[in-house]
Amino acid sequence: MSLTNRVCLFFLAALGIILAIYSLVFYSITSEHVRSRFDDELSGVLKSLIAAAEVEETEVKWQPLEHSIDFGVHDEFGAVHWAVIGDDGVIVERSRAIDQEFMLRVAGLTSFTSIPPGPDVETDVAAEATVSDGWAMMSRQVSAPRPVRLLRELDEFDQLKVVVGRSTVPRDAILFRLMLLVTLLPLLAWSIAALLGQWMVRTALRPVAAMADQAQAISGTDFDSRLTHTHSGDELAELATAFNRLLGRQQEAFDQQRRFAGEAAHELRTPLTVLLGQIDVTLRRPRSDTEYQSTLSILRSKTHTLQEIVESLLFLARSDRDSSTPALRCFELQPWLESQRAMWPVEARGDDVQLEIALPDHASVRATPALLARVVDNLVGNAVKYSQPGTPIIVRALQENDETLIQVVDSGTGISADEVSKLFDPFFRSSEARRRGIAGTGLGLAIASRIATTLGGNLECVSTLGSGSCFTLRLPRSQPVSIEESCSMN
Repeated sequence: MSLTNRVCLFFLAALGIILAIYSLVFYSITSEHVRSRFDDELSGVLKSLIAAAEVEETEVKWQPLEHSIDFGVHDEFGAVHWAVIGDDGVIVERSRAIDQEFMLRVAGLTSFTSIPPGPDVETDVAAEATVSDGWAMMSRQVSAPRPVRLLRELDEFDQLKVVVGRSTVPRDAILFRLMLLVTLLPLLAWSIAALLGQWMVRTALRPVAAMADQAQAISGTDFDSRLTHTHSGDELAELATAFNRLLGRQQEAFDQQRRFAGEAAHELRTPLTVLLGQIDVTLRRPRSDTEYQSTLSILRSKTHTLQEIVESLLFLARSDRDSSTPALRCFELQPWLESQRAMWPVEARGDDVQLEIALPDHASVRATPALLARVVDNLVGNAVKYSQPGTPIIVRALQENDETLIQVVDSGTGISADEVSKLFDPFFRSSEARRRGIAGTGLGLAIASRIATTLGGNLECVSTLGSGSCFTLRLPRSQPVSIEESCSMN
């Protein structure tokens, strides 16, 4: 099922349920009001007629000529028919516009409820109501407390029964029209909402179909294409913008991978060419043992270079998901730096390297010593390589906020501002390094940056061309530990 149909189905189902509940509630309340009004009017007529009867001690009086009136003639429910029944079931008076159906029902209500005479007897019997065959009937009986069976006047009776009735056909017609109203109008509204809703959803999602077609048309190696969209600022525009950014990142990664492969091939070609050249020259004629040893030494050196390049490439090619989390442990940084100083690749410039410690007592870091040593060795080696002998190289350790910093500062050639952002890319070498012919593969800082990220920190560089550079390794600060605790962790 398409997204358009799912959205429409959901909202139409919700709208249908709401309309159905509204119709049921509206019909129930309105129909109850109509029925109540119908019954109240009928009961009101009955009470009015009962009030016209004069109940005395020995008789009930009714003046026929004074009460020849009609009720509800102009009412929407129709006229209310009534009849007053006297002793022996004789109709004393009735409404002028009488209905034969009403009279047939009155004929069945001429009997009286037997009431024994006495001083405490009720003179008024509760009203009775019946609804059958399209008519609603109400009757009520009034009796004299102590009737005396003597000759009476025409308007005097022992008891009277007042019967009122009304056809339920007009009321039922009103309820039927109400039922049609609460059924057809919601259906019409639901149908209009279905048509308009489907049109609006299709219109709103049309850009999604267009973006899907554009995305399918983009080939696996075509990262220059982008999705076209309107700058409406809605969610679809955000989706297209996010997808275009994804394509941009994919293009950047693809270009970086292509450069990586090309530069790796270039770096591997140089030592391989030297190896093949040395082998070919050696095989041209017989050589002495000394010459063979010299050639093998050259081959060993170049093979070692190849091994370093391949290991570096494997380290950089390994994704973060593939790489396992190194074993981290806490150790004091100051004694560790002092012990590592003897292993720094400073060659003949040991006096130029200065170690400055600005750490509190027992300041520690949580890291892998071997990986941390590789980063610091690389930074110190670069400082030695790109600075003049006799210029200071400062290795500084300090704490800043919640981080522990290891800085390597030199006064060497420096790096231009536009090249600093590319400094940690694999195989990148500054233009000054290439101009001066300084040996290197451009992989050391890339590896150092990856290790810093693995240890939970980051590697930064601030450099000025011709004035030197400052590399800062930032690591999360660990709680100070004592020497005994540090040894137990080791």
